[in-house]
Amino acid sequence: MMRMTSDRDAALDLIQETFLAAWQNLPGFRQESSFSTWLIQIALNKAKNYLKRAGREMALPENFDQVSDAAGPEERLVEKRRMVRLLKALEELPPAQRAVFTLRFFEHLAFDEIARIQKSSVSAAKTNFALAVKKLKKHLEEK
Repeated sequence: MMRMTSDRDAALDLIQETFLAAWQNLPGFRQESSFSTWLIQIALNKAKNYLKRAGREMALPENFDQVSDAAGPEERLVEKRRMVRLLKALEELPPAQRAVFTLRFFEHLAFDEIARIQKSSVSAAKTNFALAVKKLKKHLEEK
């Protein structure tokens, strides 16, 4: 949720809303997909609705500057700058592309699972991911 909203309080509220909606709709769970896929779908819908209602641009998350302690100072600075640029570039993506990219890149979900979550085809998920990657590359190369 944090990667979709970039707002800790909103993410916590949406997580609560997600679990409440899952609890209320549990009798309607048809087991056509795994429970986790069903739950992620609810969470993604909550995040999309929040973004539509809020009409906000993504802000940097609170912990955007936390990087790996294993790297040296120069590597950590480069990693931090790269993450800031990536998050700013994510702001430019349409919500569907941002969602697919987030689910694939950060959550490491397979395209078939992303397609089930978004109620779309696998090819649509792959296309949205490819478009997101292309736009992100272009944005990151320009800076």
